[in-house]
Amino acid sequence: MNESWDRTSYHFLSQVVIFLDVNDSKQFVEVAYAAYRKHPATDTFTLQFMAFITINYLNCCYHQHADKSYVESTFKFLQELPVDPCNWLGKVDR
Repeated sequence: MNESWDRTSYHFLSQVVIFLDVNDSKQFVEVAYAAYRKHPATDTFTLQFMAFITINYLNCCYHQHADKSYVESTFKFLQELPVDPCNWLGKVDR
């Protein structure tokens, strides 16, 4: 997958992740987490989109009855996000 992720890429993924099969979602989400870790951004919108990705992905996992191994990396990623008022939704579900 393409490694040139930006705010727009994160935004689109945050919106479509719930419509994908959980296996496809997992692949995209893991790539997004890796891209963010390579170039962490702290601007409000990027942090919000990353939080939305995690929330919507967890929602996808729940509704598709995914194995708990699917969500472990997401909970780890949530802990890595900076504490900031703009991503409170991602921090609330920890």
